[in-house]
Amino acid sequence: MEKNNFMTTPVKRSSTSLFSNVFIDFYHLVVRTTWPRFLASFVFVFLAINFLFGFLYFIKDDSIAGLKGIGFLEYFFFSVQTLATIGYGSMYPQTLYGHILVTIEAMVGLLGVGMFAALAFARISLPRSRVVFSKTAVVNTFEGQPALMFRMANERKNRIIGAEVELSLFMQETTKDGYSMRRIYDLNLARNHTPMLALTWLVIHPIDEKSPLSKFSQGDLAKADFALVATIKGLDETVSQTIHSNHTYTFEDIRWNHRFVDLYRKNESGMNDFIDQTLIHDTILDTR
Repeated sequence: MEKNNFMTTPVKRSSTSLFSNVFIDFYHLVVRTTWPRFLASFVFVFLAINFLFGFLYFIKDDSIAGLKGIGFLEYFFFSVQTLATIGYGSMYPQTLYGHILVTIEAMVGLLGVGMFAALAFARISLPRSRVVFSKTAVVNTFEGQPALMFRMANERKNRIIGAEVELSLFMQETTKDGYSMRRIYDLNLARNHTPMLALTWLVIHPIDEKSPLSKFSQGDLAKADFALVATIKGLDETVSQTIHSNHTYTFEDIRWNHRFVDLYRKNESGMNDFIDQTLIHDTILDTR
């Protein structure tokens, strides 16, 4: 079955918006990127600047004194020393042209080092959650009533204080007037707050007469363009800052008449139960 999931539908943006995203919103772009991309960008920019200034020194071969005659590489490494404010002293500018380039490169180096250091600190200091959501949600009976359930766990060895979870149904619908629009339904939960999240949490949405899901059968949902978005926020007790996380479930992520595998296990001695978080995604068909 091919179905367009509107949660991941690409958006065509204007050129002005694209410019804003890349340049004006540069900070958020850097913070959102991965560490490998951030470090790769640093290496690329560092090498590009040094190649540029190395070339500018190279086109005036008398601008730098103390060279040993190995060509462009010497100018490149002189640029590295200048940009990084190393200055071994064996090479130095000897013309006005060279002094002007060194002055410009020194300013670029100071600005660049400060900028990358600030961005790296921002990335490190930014609080991030390590809440893992079960890859699937299940629909089964819970205490005699149909319910949609999924699990969460805190992967850190600390607690999330005052954790709150919300579950919303995003559905593409057509109004009576023929307008196509995205409606958002807030789904009630059996419990949407816990004083602290240290281990795991089974989130339960009762599918009663008040639930929007009660209007749809399994076949109806298979044809619908919808998504279930779960969000959690709370206070990280270690850094005393608010953290949040979210996860999206589509029809393919829902297991009907399944139940989650029990996370509680006993050690080899048969005492002191423990929770095996590696089983958080596992479900089995309920034959009861």
